[in-house]
Amino acid sequence: MEFLSAFVPGIVGKLFELTVQPVVRQAGYIFHHKRNLKNLESQLENLGTSRNQVQHTVNEVKRKGRNVDIDVEKWLTRVDEITAEAKELLKDEQAAKARCLHGWCPNLFLRYQLCKKTKKMVQGVLQLHANKEFPRFSFKAPPQEIWSIPTEEYEAFESRAATVKKIMEELRNPNTNMIGVYGIGGVGKTTLIKEVFRQATKEELFDDVVLVLDVKQNPDLERIQKEIAEKLGLDVLENQTIAGRARILCDRLRDTEILVILDDVWERIDLEALGLPRRVCKILLTCRSREILSSEMRTQKEFGLHVLGEEETWSLFEKMAGDAVKDPAIRTVATEVAQKCGGLPVLVVTVASALRNRRTLHAWKDALRRLKRFGKEELTEKVYSALGWSYDQLGYEELKPLFLLCGITGRNYIFLGDLLKYCIGFGLFKNINTVEEARNALHSLVEKLKDACLLLDGYDNTSVRMHDLVRDVAISIAFRDKHILSAAYGDELKEWPDEGFLKNCSMISFPCCNIPTLPEALKCGELKMFFLWSNDDSFEIPERFFEEVKELKVLDLTNLRIPSLPPSLQFLTSLQTLCLDLCVLGDIALLGQLRNLEILSLLESQVKQLPKEIGQLSRLRLLDLSGCSEIEVISPGVISSLERLEDLRMGNSFNQWEEEGVNVERSNASLSELKHLSRLSSLDIHIPDANILPENLFSDKLERYHILVGDAWKWHGVDETFNTLKLKLTASNQLDGGLKMLLKRSEDLYFDVLEGVNNIVYHLDSEGLFQQLKHLHVQNNAETTYIINSVNWSYAHNAFPILESLFLDNLVSLESVCYGQLTAESFRQLRIIKVESCHKLRNLFSFSVARCFLQLQEIEVENCETMREIVAEEREDNFSDEAVDPLVFFQLRSLTFQCLPNLIGFSSKGSKPVVTAGLDEQLTNGEFNIIILENEIGRPVQRFMNGQVAFPSLTSLIVDQCDGLRFMFSSSMARSLEQLKYLQISRCHLMEEIVSTHEPGEENADNMFCKLEHLHLEDLPNLARFCAGSYIEFPSLERLDLRYCPKLGAFISNNMSKEITNSKEIEGKGSKDNFQTDKPSFLTKGEAYLCFSLYHHFNLFVFVFDRNGF
Repeated sequence: MEFLSAFVPGIVGKLFELTVQPVVRQAGYIFHHKRNLKNLESQLENLGTSRNQVQHTVNEVKRKGRNVDIDVEKWLTRVDEITAEAKELLKDEQAAKARCLHGWCPNLFLRYQLCKKTKKMVQGVLQLHANKEFPRFSFKAPPQEIWSIPTEEYEAFESRAATVKKIMEELRNPNTNMIGVYGIGGVGKTTLIKEVFRQATKEELFDDVVLVLDVKQNPDLERIQKEIAEKLGLDVLENQTIAGRARILCDRLRDTEILVILDDVWERIDLEALGLPRRVCKILLTCRSREILSSEMRTQKEFGLHVLGEEETWSLFEKMAGDAVKDPAIRTVATEVAQKCGGLPVLVVTVASALRNRRTLHAWKDALRRLKRFGKEELTEKVYSALGWSYDQLGYEELKPLFLLCGITGRNYIFLGDLLKYCIGFGLFKNINTVEEARNALHSLVEKLKDACLLLDGYDNTSVRMHDLVRDVAISIAFRDKHILSAAYGDELKEWPDEGFLKNCSMISFPCCNIPTLPEALKCGELKMFFLWSNDDSFEIPERFFEEVKELKVLDLTNLRIPSLPPSLQFLTSLQTLCLDLCVLGDIALLGQLRNLEILSLLESQVKQLPKEIGQLSRLRLLDLSGCSEIEVISPGVISSLERLEDLRMGNSFNQWEEEGVNVERSNASLSELKHLSRLSSLDIHIPDANILPENLFSDKLERYHILVGDAWKWHGVDETFNTLKLKLTASNQLDGGLKMLLKRSEDLYFDVLEGVNNIVYHLDSEGLFQQLKHLHVQNNAETTYIINSVNWSYAHNAFPILESLFLDNLVSLESVCYGQLTAESFRQLRIIKVESCHKLRNLFSFSVARCFLQLQEIEVENCETMREIVAEEREDNFSDEAVDPLVFFQLRSLTFQCLPNLIGFSSKGSKPVVTAGLDEQLTNGEFNIIILENEIGRPVQRFMNGQVAFPSLTSLIVDQCDGLRFMFSSSMARSLEQLKYLQISRCHLMEEIVSTHEPGEENADNMFCKLEHLHLEDLPNLARFCAGSYIEFPSLERLDLRYCPKLGAFISNNMSKEITNSKEIEGKGSKDNFQTDKPSFLTKGEAYLCFSLYHHFNLFVFVFDRNGF
């Protein structure tokens, strides 16, 4: 009992807590209903008063140009929401009264619900009222730049839009945080990054985007910090140090995504000192020098901004010049004025604005006159200042004279070979001992001038370009500072300057200029260089012309007819470089007196003999006889006498070498003389007869060479940027140690008739595996069975790791290009494969080898009688159902197959379809462009519908004289060729159908060949239809060629043929009914149509065919 007396009270208490108290609490909602409503109304009134006070403060803050803190805005929004909810609740109370006779018959359940909501809302109102105090009410608003508002002034030129797009892509890249834009002054860098600012802001890529303009030289870190802080809305105290402000900025940037753009950076800036450490924010810089960006600021990506093209220049000029240019009389001059602005936006805008709405022709002609000669006039001062700054910033001692040298030569293209000759003659390079070192130094300096945007790339690696405006500035600086007399290419010099100027003149350059008659003697005691390129066959050099220029170091006389050299040449005892290029020359024995000459160039000149006197030039280091195809005699002993010669160039030149004999007096040069040139490091030579090759003629000192041995080769097409070796040897012992050494170091290698060589790699470079080779061409060899055979290798090797092109021609015994397995690094850079007349070759590569070809862009196979497939399985009997990875040629652009009578497909990897996991979905999505060549010779149609081979980038396909083919593509394969632009199928005499639909679900032929521009079908005697199915569209087709396809069914309806002929270029011969059809012109059931949507919105035309026809 005592136990119960102690236990029962606890139980009763717990029951009371769980039952009675909740009932009382819920009943309280009903009994205190009116009191709760009055409390809600009272608290709402208090909250409304507080809201009005906060709103007044907000209004005052905004009037002062400050931004309201987001917590304040959220509080106001929540107050408005809860006030609206409370008013709605009070309305519900009034409605409830009305429904229960104004409280006489109360609905207790409805009152209970309303009271419960009321009490909960009172608590919410009280909480909001308690939170009306804010840690920060407002902050200083970052100023909005006027230019950040989009205007019609920005010209979205294609060249600029492409650069902006690339920059935006890098800004989205999480791994890139330092980006640079470089270009000469006035090219539009600031305008471009303002557009980047606008786009980045519009797309909300960052929490904030900050742009600081005009950083320039000796950057003011305090000014930059304050500007960044102001634009980020930070209150940076005036008495803070640079380090203090940096800490504040860094803390502000660390928690947000910020883009900081610094425009017009002239030198290295310590970003950490600014408060912008790497990885804390993204930074975009603009600069006039790429080197400052990449080397000093360590940007990850740099984008060059170049001058506008002609169309973009005129578009900008026309917009800025106004309606005046619409006048036909002014427009002709205006276009010339625009061209003289050279595509530099700052000059285009300056000139066009100055001429805006000028309607008098003389004003335009005066502007044109002033632009023809660059100077520091008011019209061009901005451009002169911008380019002059780039010149002043050239830090290396050799850069400024090299820049001026590029400018005064005046030609559109500046050949690096010419620059090398001039620079050596001037002694421009200090502490340089060899021609090869000078060449390397030149290339390094040229790259620096490119980085400074003062030089542009040429069409290849042998030349550079200089923009017309840059050249004008260079000529102006040369004239002003260096007493250099020069005229732009094709200009006219009406009279010679006065003697006072000539007395101090250091250089004279007239590239293709009209100049007055040369004086009898040039009185220029300080002259170091004289350059004259004449287009006048009758132009003559007076005999005494060079008597008083004894300090001359470089003399270039180009394109002159000089039957006899002027005797005054013998006075040029200081001459280092003499170029007589493109000249018609007579006797040149006088040159033997120029004993200090180091460079002699007779490039492409007409000269018959190199006389014995040339052998007296004992200091000669470079002799250029390139293109001197008329040289018949080089006096014996001349070459061997030039013991200091380092660079001998005889490409497409003398090749009448005499064989060294015992007790035989020679009348011409012999190859053995080359052995006396112990310093020779560069050699261009053609030896037509391999039988006269001396043993070990070539030294391992050769660093640059272009050597042709045998009569199979022509000099045309030799790329002078690669070490080239072309060999046609008549005996195996001719391939001596010297030649083997060279072929291992060659970049461009040709073989013709290699006796005893059946495995190219094994016999020629089994150790190195051609590590430096970029281009390989093998032809006319009856013994070669493999290019590489790795079956017996003890371990894997990387073969041809940087090979870019492979050409195989007339290798009648070739069985395999690669036999055996290779490492993944082999053939990694291969871009082009061309094979012709290799009649034993059944395929090009195995699947495993072909997987190395990540960069392959072009395959061409021609006249290979037994070729069955391009890519083959290692084992033909392997028809496993196991999933395999597809072979994808991501970079392949062009496929050409010609005269392959036994070809059955690109690959015939078993007749049984191979199912690859996940590939069907990829094909449906169009991720792979797949091409399949199919066969029906005694067996079911073979296809690659499951994706064994794919071509995502294929644009051109040519199949010609492949008589083993009856079908080209399945519809799914044809649909996957999304990039195909040119399709030619010709002289395939068994071809029945281009797109076959032999399986269920393939009838629909839509979405095929969407980018096809040119379709060529010719001499297909069995072609019955293009495809069977509902319809097919060619939305991009521009040309259709259809010739000699006699079985082709209905192709064009009668009423459409005239419209087609008038709309687009279409040719047809020998097809059924000459493009006509005997079928009705209207589409009926069972027929389908082929619709060509013509380029540039020409009228549509319809091709009618039934399911058994086209």
